[in-house]
Amino acid sequence: MALIYEELTKELRRCVFDVHNALGTGYDEETYHQGMIIRLEKSGFPLRSKEKCFVEHRSEKVHEFELDLIADDKVIFELKSLQSDFLQPNFVQIISYLKLWQKQLGLLVNFGLPKAKVKRIPFTEKEKKKMENYNYIKAILAPADREHLRNLREAILTVFDMHGLGFGESICQDLILAELRHKEIKYASKTIIPVEYEGRIIRNFEMTLPIVEGRFILGITAQQKQIEFYDIAKIQTYLSALNLQIGLLVNFGKKELQITGVRA
Repeated sequence: MALIYEELTKELRRCVFDVHNALGTGYDEETYHQGMIIRLEKSGFPLRSKEKCFVEHRSEKVHEFELDLIADDKVIFELKSLQSDFLQPNFVQIISYLKLWQKQLGLLVNFGLPKAKVKRIPFTEKEKKKMENYNYIKAILAPADREHLRNLREAILTVFDMHGLGFGESICQDLILAELRHKEIKYASKTIIPVEYEGRIIRNFEMTLPIVEGRFILGITAQQKQIEFYDIAKIQTYLSALNLQIGLLVNFGKKELQITGVRA
């Protein structure tokens, strides 16, 4: 099976290596960015640089993205100068760009090593599948909790139906909070937890997971294969510290939306 834009990718990779060979290793991203503009224009590629676009939800702008380059109106470049291999946030970033700009291929480029590295990142919208598990919290839900949980679940599924999978964790949280505001569901986006040890308050910790209706801690992850035990344990710690009982963990995962209840 042929790779998408295979011949075009070969030409674009050649431009990357030409820039790196000419400039060498050790400059910042902006230096290589300017070099890529010159090299791509020399090859005659239509080019857009530093283009901005907003993620919107119900006419509210929840986040602004600025990509590095789009070549030939087909391929998004994300340029890095790292003294290491690519990091997970780099993949999350370029997948978010591909989703928002509705492109099928990105090239993640690292100029920071002795040899430039180019990683192909294909993207297609995933089928909207979901998995829900509330078994851990069913027994402790009061009638009022059930109503609040239904409203919260509806908000989460609305965001999923409207935006699908592909955005990173912070964007998914911003989208859900925008939907909560739209539905007039009360939440606190930040909460101070006095951390106590041996009878002493050792730190006032700022928890940035939302608390919905004063009852549910809402954890949000994205682009993970599955819900991780670490994320569950973290919510359990916060529930215990705040004397709450119920949490909800949502993963806008690689292949499906996953929602699970968490109890202290």
